[in-house]
Amino acid sequence: MTAPTAAKAALCAGAIAICILGGTLALADYAQKKSALQSALTSNKSPQSPLVAQGQHLFLMNCAHCHGDDARGDEGPDLHGLRKTDARLGALINNGIKGEMPRFDQKLSASEVQALIAFLSSLK
Repeated sequence: MTAPTAAKAALCAGAIAICILGGTLALADYAQKKSALQSALTSNKSPQSPLVAQGQHLFLMNCAHCHGDDARGDEGPDLHGLRKTDARLGALINNGIKGEMPRFDQKLSASEVQALIAFLSSLK
């Protein structure tokens, strides 16, 4: 193998290793977020419905980066013990809050919004 070919092979192997490492770290981060939310839910000692489980997954994918892995707040507010109606929560999720929270009406279906509301309602 010539020197340029060996260098290309080494670069290619290094790129593959970085991609594998990145994927592994992303998967570990997702598992950690899911575990944190799961323990927050199980600490309430209430069984988790399929709708709440779907909402939890949607929360992890769309909301946790601002509201925290356990929904206790980070950039966004703590979402435990909300005192808003389901209709108001749906409007907030769909329309967002100008300058504070993006709107999700184009990203989430009506049933997904309902699942998120079910999850938020489970956070006591």
